[in-house]
Amino acid sequence: MRRSFASLSNHHLLLAALLVVTIAFSAFGGGISAGAVGTGTLVAWLSGFDLEGAIEGTIRLEGELATDEGEMFPFEVEGTLRGFGVSGILTSLTEGWIGFEAEGRTDDGEAILVFGLLYTSRISVVPLEADAMFVGTYRANVTLGDARHSFSGDFTGSVDGGVEEAETPGTIQFGGSGAIRLDGEVGDAMPPTPLDRSALPEGFLRYLAELGFVT
Repeated sequence: MRRSFASLSNHHLLLAALLVVTIAFSAFGGGISAGAVGTGTLVAWLSGFDLEGAIEGTIRLEGELATDEGEMFPFEVEGTLRGFGVSGILTSLTEGWIGFEAEGRTDDGEAILVFGLLYTSRISVVPLEADAMFVGTYRANVTLGDARHSFSGDFTGSVDGGVEEAETPGTIQFGGSGAIRLDGEVGDAMPPTPLDRSALPEGFLRYLAELGFVT
């Protein structure tokens, strides 16, 4: 059930942490190093004792991919992102997921496709304040020509943003910017991203399945 947001403060702004991001990937051995800029809008609503939000936007990445054989491939890709966040009003637990897909070319013209999944969680009476730090995990699958490479690791970041005029009655709309750095390694070294939350919409889980992160 959706309710009015007249009494809500900014203390649930962690849901906006994934709106506009600057990202840096790095890995050890064969790896990837890239900067990404994403823009998007988060529309949130009250559902029972949870604040839920959906995110849509675009993303662009530029960087280099290093294979296990030591070959370097500078690349540039752009695409779309989708996300979902939920913050428990009684539990003070906030979780956020963002998936993205971006395609482009390496400097020598070879096709490259990047699928990514970011996950962050935080427990706090005030989940996010201006300039607050947050941490999370990420996974990325990269297809370069006929070869597929997987990466995973941790990220840290900060965010700044605020409430905008909502386009949909009964919701609240966020806009903001943030900076995230990701460090990891080749393969699936990180624990599985939790995707068993009852609040996750079926449509978003199908999107993650299309990206290859849900089996």
